[in-house]
Amino acid sequence: MLSSGLICNLSILGVYLHLEVPLEVGREVNLIFRLPDDGAAIEAHARVCWSNDVPPTRANGLPLGCGLRFLRVAPDDLRRIALLVADFLVAPQDQVQLGVGQPYTGRLRIPFITSCTLTGKFGTRHGSVCNLSIVGVYVAVRELPAAGARGRIAFALPGEDGAFDAEFKVVWQNPDFPHRVHALPPGCGLLFEALPERERDLLSDFVQDYLQAVVD
Repeated sequence: MLSSGLICNLSILGVYLHLEVPLEVGREVNLIFRLPDDGAAIEAHARVCWSNDVPPTRANGLPLGCGLRFLRVAPDDLRRIALLVADFLVAPQDQVQLGVGQPYTGRLRIPFITSCTLTGKFGTRHGSVCNLSIVGVYVAVRELPAAGARGRIAFALPGEDGAFDAEFKVVWQNPDFPHRVHALPPGCGLLFEALPERERDLLSDFVQDYLQAVVD
């Protein structure tokens, strides 16, 4: 069965993969993914060593998914992964957390990964939220809505019943695969429009919860 997910973290030993329906522990799978180094796609054989089917309860929690341990990776590809990790460790932390190349909004963005659905005149798109602020969100998605397109986005916030639902406008696009460790995956930046006060307060509390969790 072919399925796709978003890699949340990576080491020379394995990856954590965001999947709405996590794979069962012990299952062996073949992975194909790219690194931001202009190299060919990496093909690896891996085993699911743990599965996370409990939604996060706080802003800094891991999304649904599973941890996979590499069983077989080409030596050259392992070296590429090791170089990527080393680049990450020396990258400025503001770039690591927020992603290089994003328009400056003056609002704090926090890293946050969860599945989302976009709907509008462009149809329906399924993607993943990558970061979030009280004024907008960055979404990794394969088929990008056009710049200026409007629609609605729905996604889950930890600890909240029901989906967070808001109107948006596409304010910028990022169609190219990243070539830096701290850059964002292909997707688009969405600006919330006509956001009710309750939803704005909810996002503000969520951002503050993330900051508190980092301090704790």
